[in-house]
Amino acid sequence: MTNLPVSSSGAVDAAAAWVYEGVWGVLAGLLRTPRAAPELPTLPGEEVVALKPSNAWLRYLKFWFWIGLAAIDIGILGAWILVCFINPVVGAVLMLPAFALAIVPDIVAYVAIHLRYDTTWYILSPRSMRLRNGIWVLRETTFTFENVQNVEITQGPVERWFGFANLKVETAGGGVVHTQHGAHPDGSNVAFLFGLENAHEVRRLVMDRVTASRSTGIGDEHSGGPRDEPPKNSRSAFSEEHIAELRRMRDRLQAALGGELE
Repeated sequence: MTNLPVSSSGAVDAAAAWVYEGVWGVLAGLLRTPRAAPELPTLPGEEVVALKPSNAWLRYLKFWFWIGLAAIDIGILGAWILVCFINPVVGAVLMLPAFALAIVPDIVAYVAIHLRYDTTWYILSPRSMRLRNGIWVLRETTFTFENVQNVEITQGPVERWFGFANLKVETAGGGVVHTQHGAHPDGSNVAFLFGLENAHEVRRLVMDRVTASRSTGIGDEHSGGPRDEPPKNSRSAFSEEHIAELRRMRDRLQAALGGELE
């Protein structure tokens, strides 16, 4: 089932949804792009949370799309009108190419926005998180919660107006990226969860799992505590021979100084 919002009274929206579904079907077949959520390995009984960006994020992407479309198309139309004034014959010849140049990229960009939305997933298991996005190259980034160092909510004025926020997750050593060419380390230490209407709830969920992963002994569950105390039964770094030699050196030094040292 598509995530494309369709207005019941909008013929344009209905037509766009129909075209998009057809394009999605063709591209999904050619590029083998899955629409279903990615999976993470879990133990029996563990809860996995699957999240997608909100429809507000899709409207936000369309907002910038229409602004860019208007600027580019006005420029193309203005240039064509100028050519018509200078040379009407050349203007007539360039009419179809000009309209094609204005319309075809718009259709491609509009479909790409929905493809980006439909292929974006955020999957949270008790121990790790997997982020998926991409159209031509499918990109999945996986990192464990014990590597998470900071979780921050970001929201600009336009995003606030649309009613969503983004979650910025900083990790200690990056993650692992899975593509069609295999898995390889991710050089980035920052991951983003875009378009969350409940960003504060998702942040609490992430922080709870970060805390839980560190309390299992995998990570640093003693941060801020007396972690540098040596164990009671720890053995000295000096052997008995070293200690005996140190004592003899002390006795000789005391004798040389007249017993002033104890």
